[in-house]
Amino acid sequence: MRHGSMTKAAAELDVTQGAVSRAIRALQAELGFPLLAKTKPALELTPLGEAVFAELHYSFDRIKKLMERLKAEEDSRALRIDVLPTFGLRLLIPRLPSFKAQYPDMQIDVVVGEGPIDFSNDQVDVGIRYGKGDWARTKSYRILDEELIVVCAPSLLNEGEIDPTQLRSDQMIRHTTRLEAWGEWFESLHLPSRQASGLGFEHFFMVIEAAVVGIGYALLPRFLIREELAKGTLVIASPHTLRRQQGYFLMCSPERQADPRVLAFRRWLHLELQNEPF
Repeated sequence: MRHGSMTKAAAELDVTQGAVSRAIRALQAELGFPLLAKTKPALELTPLGEAVFAELHYSFDRIKKLMERLKAEEDSRALRIDVLPTFGLRLLIPRLPSFKAQYPDMQIDVVVGEGPIDFSNDQVDVGIRYGKGDWARTKSYRILDEELIVVCAPSLLNEGEIDPTQLRSDQMIRHTTRLEAWGEWFESLHLPSRQASGLGFEHFFMVIEAAVVGIGYALLPRFLIREELAKGTLVIASPHTLRRQQGYFLMCSPERQADPRVLAFRRWLHLELQNEPF
């Protein structure tokens, strides 16, 4: 017993002296031999008590060092973000200097993906995905809506805006992970649903480039092509826009939603995008 006093031990543990005495009596009863010898002026450990104390002190010291190491590793671990490719290129990466200015000590690792995220197995802390926000075993926060517009290279728009009824399927560039979008655009005009049969591309940045070089007409989120519209490398081919129920969501596991790093990133991204027009 380091202090040689029940009173001092109780004060250090922030419990009553009676609680310490009862705990020691219970432990001695469980072990079947005394741990303390009553001497004056202080309590002393018995030889068996010395042996128990030495082993426990060593074990607790190792546990303390382990917890300190794990906490240091957790504090220094990078926040790993799984983001949609074009969203990452066009919206996230240009804004990351702002995040680093606010959180200079937080490391960030960005990976790209489009499929489902299993936070129990995938080595990521947060994800950014497009959908309805109803993914299983995730906590999701809607961060951005989108407005889809039909655009093309200026060379394809010689006579003003297009007539949707005259738009051929082979002129429509396909986004292969959103094949239903063109059909919804026609339906929103109260026209029969039609599917695109033009060249297909997996990612938005590929669809954007295909439209820029004049391959055909593309149905794209306005916020992803502001630069092209400003430069005139893409022009709006139809005034009609499509708003979908789906949106962009920040996702994490329910267990990590209160993690200080996840919380900091979520709040920062919300502020960054809250005034972002569609």
